[in-house]
Amino acid sequence: MKYLSVGFLGFVVGCALILTGIYYNPFTADAGEVDGVNARVLSYSSPFADGLAITHNGQSRLPLQPTTIPELWESTIRDSMLSVVVLHDDANKPVGIASRVSQLSESTEMLTRGILVDDDWLVTIAGEGSFFIRADSNLWPFLKEILIPVWYLDRPWSGPKNYRPTAGPSDEGFAIVAGGTGAFSDISGTAVESYQVSGFDKIRGPGDIDARLFIEFPSDRTNLASE
Repeated sequence: MKYLSVGFLGFVVGCALILTGIYYNPFTADAGEVDGVNARVLSYSSPFADGLAITHNGQSRLPLQPTTIPELWESTIRDSMLSVVVLHDDANKPVGIASRVSQLSESTEMLTRGILVDDDWLVTIAGEGSFFIRADSNLWPFLKEILIPVWYLDRPWSGPKNYRPTAGPSDEGFAIVAGGTGAFSDISGTAVESYQVSGFDKIRGPGDIDARLFIEFPSDRTNLASE
């Protein structure tokens, strides 16, 4: 009985240490706000409230937009989330549309990287062309600071919160941009996403989100997209 009690106590302590390490692990913390970059900035509002479309398999508490949109039920896509948003420039003028397919990444490692999501973007800018973005996004800071406390622990919302979810796939922690058509054909670059959550409802979830995409192309063509 003595050895059983000691073993059980060791198990409990071990689990507590693992959970503490996961929850407060600096390696999975948010990378902070984007600052000091020379990039084109494209902004969009919450896809859950103002997006053109957002859908998933229906098993998530996250809302659909619009509520009548079909759910993703086919086996090949049911673990994904699809969203479509309108992009705005610095003057808040609508300039394009972005569609994004998100899926839980096989690279997720709670102790070293966090909860990663593979994001594949198709961005189309009116009168200019289109390009693709491949990004690894770390959702753990958002889950830890907002979703789990408010939705599952019934704690009050304590916003606003700023996040920089982009964590790769480049070694420097940037998303990869690949040119598609028009002015963006045959060029490549990097991207970083940041957003501010200023509203989270216990029933409806995230509402007020101001998100920005920082797109940076090679220095000799940085201003191409603005010409």
